Amino acid sequence: MKFLNVLTIMLLTVLMSGFNSAFASEQAGLVFKVSNVKTSGVLNVRQQPSASSKVILQLPADARWIIKRTSIKKGSWQKVVWGVKEGWVSDNYLKTDLKGTEVLTKHRQCVMSNPQNSLCCGFNKPSRGRGSSHIIKTYRVIKVAQGQSLNVRESGNANAKKLASIPHNAVGIVKFPGQQVRSGGSVWEKIRWNGRNGWVNSSYLAYDPILSDYRNIVQQVCSAP
Repeated sequence: MKFLNVLTIMLLTVLMSGFNSAFASEQAGLVFKVSNVKTSGVLNVRQQPSASSKVILQLPADARWIIKRTSIKKGSWQKVVWGVKEGWVSDNYLKTDLKGTEVLTKHRQCVMSNPQNSLCCGFNKPSRGRGSSHIIKTYRVIKVAQGQSLNVRESGNANAKKLASIPHNAVGIVKFPGQQVRSGGSVWEKIRWNGRNGWVNSSYLAYDPILSDYRNIVQQVCSAP
């Protein structure tokens, strides 16, 4: 088990290193959010920079943490990353997310200042007297076709207002302990993903042992005195 944990963290350290490098290559630290979209509307993310291209994801009107691929732009179309999904949106529907930009800037500064220990950037030590860190369980999306999305609802019901769309290959979804309801023969659970809270049908979620192990191992390592 120890060998597996070590192997897991080594593999994911390499992946995160690439992730940090990708962020570092972007133009000086800006994060964006949806703008000029009605509260009940969505922003279409398309496969190609064209209004007639296939829609691969729909961002809710208050979506945040959108990263521009600043080196990839065609006319008014901008390539962006949201969660683990990448596609094209009209630049007219994006504006700077000041809070997100501040968080990402601090993260980048941490990575640059701690090249040998950048893994711990973003992992805070627990407060004194708390004891050991709690176990973090994360989940991934299953049973959703490529290019489709998992709907996040306002409440635990298939007819409730849609709040967001989670890509078919999303990971890092966290459940709220004990917040679960039954509706129409399905079990719905409250979750958090990419800064959004809402309810999803639990049959579309599966425990992600690799990412969970990674997060907990890093938390333990980075919380050590």
